[in-house]
Amino acid sequence: MIASFILGVGVTLTLVVLYQAANFDDQKSLEKLSFANVTGGNLSLANGTVNVTHQEPSPFQDLAPLLREVADDEGTIIMTSVNWAWAQQDSLLDLFLQSFRTGENIEHFLKHLLVVAFDGLAFERCKVVHPYCYQLMVDMDFTGQQGFLTKGYIELVWAKVELQRYILEQGYNFLFTDVDIIWFRNPFKHITVYADMTTSSDGYIGDPDDINNSPNTGFFYVKSSNITVQMMRYWHDARKRFPPHHEQAIFINIKQELVNSLGIKLQFVDTKYFGTFGQFSTDLNKICTMHANACVNGLGAKLPDLKGLMEYWKNYTALPIEEKKKGLFTWRKPTNCRL
Repeated sequence: MIASFILGVGVTLTLVVLYQAANFDDQKSLEKLSFANVTGGNLSLANGTVNVTHQEPSPFQDLAPLLREVADDEGTIIMTSVNWAWAQQDSLLDLFLQSFRTGENIEHFLKHLLVVAFDGLAFERCKVVHPYCYQLMVDMDFTGQQGFLTKGYIELVWAKVELQRYILEQGYNFLFTDVDIIWFRNPFKHITVYADMTTSSDGYIGDPDDINNSPNTGFFYVKSSNITVQMMRYWHDARKRFPPHHEQAIFINIKQELVNSLGIKLQFVDTKYFGTFGQFSTDLNKICTMHANACVNGLGAKLPDLKGLMEYWKNYTALPIEEKKKGLFTWRKPTNCRL
């Protein structure tokens, strides 16, 4: 379907919307929308019109060839981000990558995983363990562990939001996953076609469409379209209204605005599939991912807890199918992290 929009400056923007079968598991149809003519532009929605004001070239233009290489056939990219503390040997990145190999038929997702490094040391280490790495050039030193809500942490997460918007502008969908999340099963089976954004939850109250769910933006999927590009810009601009908060706190503040003003279709996923240390999932027959979030005592506590869960998972996967179906095998909630 080809739709033509008349621009305020007399420029015609042609948006080609391709409805294709199933993304990763061939069970869904997701929309891919190309923004080839608006790279670096300023998109705004007004009465159904897309207005483009040309700005300076995007600082991420060198990423474009890598995006083409990483994207799957439906134009979807999985992405995570690391600094040196998270990328060094035996740290979070190694454990994260290992989880794809020990998970249930998910190793092929590594072909579509982009690892974004926030410093040179992390970038060099990433290239040792993964083929698709990108260094995001920033003006701060991010090599050390970035404590929650420190200045470095705040700048890091907002740089990530800008990069995610660029990916959408290029016509790619993305699934962002924090590197302190371990994967067990295919999460795309729980991402619906109709939602513009699907996010994990810190507090899930039973209804995936209820805006009162508490989002966790450490794991979320966004479908590329003009409205989601506008959403990412709105989200970033809201930083000025709620200083000095990180991106998740501000998203919580503006989620109702995104739904009411922009018409974003937002959906939340159940923590029984996407567990967190705060809302711990114990059903190993359903779990897709586990997030070591809200760990106030940092990396030194997260690593042993996540490694412990990986050992439980390996023991679970070694069971006969009949034993798994009984649902008797479970794991203990981590004890090193203080929530």
